[in-house]
Amino acid sequence: MDKHNLLSKLESEYLAELISDDIASKLPELISMSEKARAKAIMEILMKAERSLHLENSPFDKGNGYVKRKLNTSMGQIELNVPRDRDGDFRPSILPPKYQRFDDSYLNLINASLNNFYSQSGIKNYLSHLNLPYSKEQLERLSEKAYEEYQLWNKRELPKDVLSLFIDGYHTEIYEEKENKVVEAVVYLVIGIDFDGNKDLYSIEFITGNENKESWLRVFNNLINRGLKRPLVIISDDFPGIDEAVKTLFPKAYHQLCWTHFRRNVRKNIGKKDANEFSQFLDKLKLEKDFNSAKNKFIDFTDKFKEKYPSYISYIQQKHELFLCFFRFDYNVRKHFYTTNIVESFNNILGIIERNSGGFFRSKKMLELNCYIKRNQLKNKKWKIPAPNIRANIYYLIQMFASVYGELPNNG
Repeated sequence: MDKHNLLSKLESEYLAELISDDIASKLPELISMSEKARAKAIMEILMKAERSLHLENSPFDKGNGYVKRKLNTSMGQIELNVPRDRDGDFRPSILPPKYQRFDDSYLNLINASLNNFYSQSGIKNYLSHLNLPYSKEQLERLSEKAYEEYQLWNKRELPKDVLSLFIDGYHTEIYEEKENKVVEAVVYLVIGIDFDGNKDLYSIEFITGNENKESWLRVFNNLINRGLKRPLVIISDDFPGIDEAVKTLFPKAYHQLCWTHFRRNVRKNIGKKDANEFSQFLDKLKLEKDFNSAKNKFIDFTDKFKEKYPSYISYIQQKHELFLCFFRFDYNVRKHFYTTNIVESFNNILGIIERNSGGFFRSKKMLELNCYIKRNQLKNKKWKIPAPNIRANIYYLIQMFASVYGELPNNG
């Protein structure tokens, strides 16, 4: 495949303009993958988009799932999920002829181009080497379809009852085209675990301005409007007002403030020697068998620092039920409910994209689509299999839900 002579009819200038907000905006997230996984993911994104456009131009044809095909490359075999149509007329243009090895130079191009996906010129350079035999109007429609898919996904119905919600706000900056300036914004993310042990990203809410209680109420109301009514436990950081927001809309749910953040903040608020003693105490405290035992030891231990750090000790004692909430769970499952690490790890990829974008996101659409692509990657890999420890203890967790809400969870 000659990567220098693929586009004789389509100019890369308008290709960059048309696809940068859709297909190309999905690709920066892929920088965290291995080269082999990255090549597979990019090819599958492009093939799926090509099929969507083919079906639009063939109203009597329909999609027919996917077929696995092994592609020989210098990296070894790549197993692709190749989209099919019912009539058998569709074949992705990105694939080499049958039984032919994929051109190594093309794979190198895919991987080398990732560093340039954050600018129009970089996208143009990348797209100039892709064989996408569509008109300008077709590519515009392809662009619209990609974002429509995301919007439908972010409005989908959610399960009524869930085991846990992990919430966090990612603080960033974004270019506002209307105002022609970069503004502060927060991406409000909600990740959930249902009673089958499945993890998923439930909501992405993009709101300009600073993180605040009103915005979290808006996020929670959106979850409720989409069907989610009764979480057993919500895990969050200790943002001012978040406790009130949880109590207002999910009054029966347990609320755990991130234990990891709590431990970090101890070191910021008391002296080094005392912080070391505090940290050792918290290590031992995690082994306590139940909430009341943990609470009594926590109050007794922190009392001895009251005189030295009156404001901070008073604060954490007032919030002890939120910091120690995970002790209400059996020791075998506590590890799933005491930290926001699951959603913060999701934020890490946004940080990488943000840095490579020049320190801010170029558009709201790019930001949202990157979240969506990250979610799809996790659902196909790390989140594909339900959490085995939750599955093993599901009877206990269902009974715990029933003790809070008065009936068994509806996980339909």
